[in-house]
Amino acid sequence: MDGRRKTFQYSIFPKLIVAFLLVVAPLYFLGIVTNKQAESSVSKELSDSLASRVDFYSNTLKNEKSHILTLQRQYINDRDLRQLSFIGGILSSFEWADTVLNIQNKLQLIKSSSVYIENVSAHILTLGRTVSSNKPLSDRISDDYEAVRPVKERDSSHLIYWQHRLFLSLAFPDPPLPDKEPAYLLSIELSEDKLKHVLDQISNYSQSGAMMLEPKEGWSITGGEENEEVLPYLKSLFQRKYTQGILSGVESQTIGSRFYLVAYQFVPEFDSYLSIYVPEHQVFGILDKNRKLFWILSGISALIIVVYSYWTFRLIHRPLNVLVRSFRKIEEGQLDTITPPRGHDEFFYLFNHFNAMVRKLNILIHQVYEEKIRSQSSELKQLQSQINPHFLYNTYFILYRLAKVQDHDGVMQFSKYLGQYFQYITRNASDEVSLRDEVAHSRTYVEIQNIRFSNRINIDFDELPTDLELVPVPRLILQPILENAYKYGLEGKLEGGKISVHIESEHTCIRILVEDNGDELSQETLEHLQLQLAENRHDREFTGLLNVHRRLQLMYGETFGIQVARGKEGGLQVHMTLKSNREGGI
Repeated sequence: MDGRRKTFQYSIFPKLIVAFLLVVAPLYFLGIVTNKQAESSVSKELSDSLASRVDFYSNTLKNEKSHILTLQRQYINDRDLRQLSFIGGILSSFEWADTVLNIQNKLQLIKSSSVYIENVSAHILTLGRTVSSNKPLSDRISDDYEAVRPVKERDSSHLIYWQHRLFLSLAFPDPPLPDKEPAYLLSIELSEDKLKHVLDQISNYSQSGAMMLEPKEGWSITGGEENEEVLPYLKSLFQRKYTQGILSGVESQTIGSRFYLVAYQFVPEFDSYLSIYVPEHQVFGILDKNRKLFWILSGISALIIVVYSYWTFRLIHRPLNVLVRSFRKIEEGQLDTITPPRGHDEFFYLFNHFNAMVRKLNILIHQVYEEKIRSQSSELKQLQSQINPHFLYNTYFILYRLAKVQDHDGVMQFSKYLGQYFQYITRNASDEVSLRDEVAHSRTYVEIQNIRFSNRINIDFDELPTDLELVPVPRLILQPILENAYKYGLEGKLEGGKISVHIESEHTCIRILVEDNGDELSQETLEHLQLQLAENRHDREFTGLLNVHRRLQLMYGETFGIQVARGKEGGLQVHMTLKSNREGGI
């Protein structure tokens, strides 16, 4: 799948499609811009219309409340109300009836002054009775009094919501006397039906509506089509707006699965928001159809472009595909020529020059490969030969010292180890040996050095894991590292010298760790050695650790070889990485 995706990415087919799309893109862009401008214009006009409508009805409700409050203040000091309240108990029956009738007529006048008034009541607390525009004089205070009972914190112009009813109240005297109930209280109940009728007039779109919401107490009056999903959302929205201090605006809101335009304004006289919500699809329906037609046209045009591009692509696909496959074969190392097309066009010229290139590459690769093999073989032989003279110097010096002190047993044992050592060196001309033989040879070398250093140096040599015994490795890679530890790390140590050799397998790699506790490794020497290993220059003479490092990289690659660091004991730590090939053998 990845190969197919890459093929498509680098194919000429998508480029042809892009080229044609670039030609028609300005036209589509112009259409999109025009459609967006139309949407923006209609949206702005609708938003302005909704905002104007909300503002108009807000002012209407403000004026109505102001008118009602004015009448309420005029009649609160009415002579008949005061007379019935203060001297009602001493009036004659005629005077009593005449006074009550006058009060009721005045309450009727207040009610008829505004379509928004449902009822006007005078609660006469001194008599314990209520006079109402809708009912005759009661023999007790009406239950409505519970809604308008005076509260210190409540302003007389405050709208009171009680049991789904709205009231305005004004007490006499105003302001009331401390710790005393008023003599009487004039209460005006607003008509919720009339308010709903007004809200119905505001929302004249299908599936739209209007609402009055008091954000602190949470009461609301709704008009238009009832929507159980929209109304709770708007209540929550306006409560947040009130908390944030946002009092008016027009916004697009996502409610459920639909988009709505919501216009709102806070009406201080009613302590509530007046809002209208309209589904956007009711307004943008025609634009949505035009948008769909536009995208259908775009899809058909894109399909035509793809078909035409594919037809053009097929004209050049076959010869070009042959060339692409041939180049991929070259990447995989298959240098085969291809048959030119019949026609003598541009592809015929490309095929002929491709074949000429392949023939030249075959010649050059063959020459370079042979030269590399010869170079690597020569370098391996040269690097390996550098080890033998250096070891001879050390062994003959040890033998000389043993003979000088007439240690005949030591000479015999040392000669035996020395014979085993040179038998390993000269046994055959192979550049590779098994890891088992290499470790055995290194143990022989350690025995030789034990004779030399007696009890001054102890060595901890791990047992070789059985599954690694037959892994092929370059000859003489471990012994030079041990020799380096003896010579440069521990030769001057009179006692307590230690060398540890740890061998482990990790995935496809073998790791050999050689560490000593020498005292003479300076930071400058360590950094210099690390720099030499990292540079890996091919034009210098290699000895010791660099010799082994170079041969491992020639055999396994640049990611293998030797790394050095300061060990836990303070001496040099050599970390050798080999490639594990358990299927091979010696």
